[in-house]
Amino acid sequence: MRYLSLAALKVAFANLFGERHAALVLSGAGKTYEPILLAKKQQIDTLPGALTGGKPLAEAIAEADDVHDGFGSAIWHLTEAYARWPKVPPHVRAAIERVRAAFIPELDDLRASYVEEAHAAFEHRKRIDALKADLQLIPLAEGRTLLEWAEGYVTAAEQIGALLSQRADAETGARRDAGRIRTATLAVLGRFRGALGDEIAVNPALPRDLDAQVFGLFDELGQMRADALAGKKASADEPVTPETP
Repeated sequence: MRYLSLAALKVAFANLFGERHAALVLSGAGKTYEPILLAKKQQIDTLPGALTGGKPLAEAIAEADDVHDGFGSAIWHLTEAYARWPKVPPHVRAAIERVRAAFIPELDDLRASYVEEAHAAFEHRKRIDALKADLQLIPLAEGRTLLEWAEGYVTAAEQIGALLSQRADAETGARRDAGRIRTATLAVLGRFRGALGDEIAVNPALPRDLDAQVFGLFDELGQMRADALAGKKASADEPVTPETP
């Protein structure tokens, strides 16, 4: 089981305390280790998702930034269209100018860093309330108004800020703690498996395949990762054949 990652452990523990729970508590060893294993499961479940098989934070931040930039670009181009309209009513032009100045004066503003975008969200959130009437004045398709795009723009930036905070938390000790939790969990599983094997050997009333019933998914996931690592190593070690001129 030494190849088991935290992501694999999370999946296997969910299975162990779900459909395999009856097998877990069938033996004396299982009853003894059940609360210990549950504590390990809970420790793993509380780790950041990026460490246990959730979407990597970098990917989540990039997706939030795509949404932010999409709304920002849409707002800028719509205000640009109104600004170029030769017969735009004066009150509409004034509203458009206020919206553009408040949220995205230049299209290049979308090239700002994640931190800058998250920081700007604080002020932009206040401006939504202040400019609500202006935003509702500008119509979109299906009965919507520019207020909806502004909300999407600011909400995405706020999400970037929240994700940056999560990444900082993960990088300031969570990874180190996760490594310790994984090592301790594998040690507990090893001791439990040894105790279960000893009990099966002296108790004929227990199913002969009880070890497989309890540890089946742990073994399967561990073997899958071992095979994947072996495949990567084989690919890295494979000699490169020179191309024929």
